[in-house]
Amino acid sequence: MVAAGLSQRGLAAKLGREYSLVWRIEHGERHLDVLEFFRVCKALGYDAARVYSELRDDFAGIDRENP
Repeated sequence: MVAAGLSQRGLAAKLGREYSLVWRIEHGERHLDVLEFFRVCKALGYDAARVYSELRDDFAGIDRENP
């Protein structure tokens, strides 16, 4: 969020959601579904497909380390 220039409250406002949701996501107490992932990426100014691709590549490396 810092790179996008948003606080947790700012992101929550862009999403039209409560601040506590963003806090729970950031602290690992809440996971995103696919639609929420897309909306968060869009609110932060990121291309969701590119972010997903980068995550997939990162996770593939983890899978190779722990088969």
